[in-house]
Amino acid sequence: MNLEVLPRWHGSEFFRDADRSNGMDGTLFGRRHDGSWVGLQHGAPFQMSPRAPKAVEDEITAAPRMPRVVARYSGFEPRFDVVTLVEQMIATVPSNYLVGLSEVVLTNFSGLPRSLRKGATKSRKRKVRVARAAGRYHPAWNNQPAWIEIFVDNTLRAWERGWWLKFRFLREGIVGDVLFHEIGHHIHFAIRPEYREREDVADVWKARLSRNWSRQSYPLMKATAKVLKILFGPLLDSLVRRSAERELEKGLISRAEFEERTRRPTKT
Repeated sequence: MNLEVLPRWHGSEFFRDADRSNGMDGTLFGRRHDGSWVGLQHGAPFQMSPRAPKAVEDEITAAPRMPRVVARYSGFEPRFDVVTLVEQMIATVPSNYLVGLSEVVLTNFSGLPRSLRKGATKSRKRKVRVARAAGRYHPAWNNQPAWIEIFVDNTLRAWERGWWLKFRFLREGIVGDVLFHEIGHHIHFAIRPEYREREDVADVWKARLSRNWSRQSYPLMKATAKVLKILFGPLLDSLVRRSAERELEKGLISRAEFEERTRRPTKT
């Protein structure tokens, strides 16, 4: 068997057999919340025992696992399905960059206990109030795996009024900036250590992972960009650079992210 890990759906895990030599290619295996299994082959469901076949369990154990996405809101409800969006975004990150990352918790800062709301964290060697944070990376500690915490209310605060969040592309950009930055911290801390300012490293990975997300989610846009690049390469490079320069001047991006966005793209 050759199981491919698929994005989670409402907390359930799904795997697809991509091995064409066993006649089972395309078969889906799903594990529910209660641990029971269901199967779908060529569009038709089939019965499975409460436990998966041993071959499936062995393959799943060996397969890279995607971080679980959990919503833990208190007195807050976002205006769109953030869980599904985050799951889709994580699915575009190469699995080797997610090793050791157990879950992404979506929560709201306003729901934290008062003692935690008054806390502070470090960013670029300075103390920053947690109240201003959109997300936090928690590295592995005391046999507990690494995880990411995203404050959805803080993330969306500047965009909740009006009709901005009705645009899918804008929603993706807002959430992706936070998610990919925090995944960048995980890559820096656990996968590819670098002796540089950690926020700069996270910003570079944010730019790379965001670009990878766009390529996989909008293949037509990718093809169009290639054609435009051939026809108007220098002009497009100039427009991208000027746009990034404006964001840098306004303090919306760091120098590290500016340099990553304005250089020739590389594969992640």
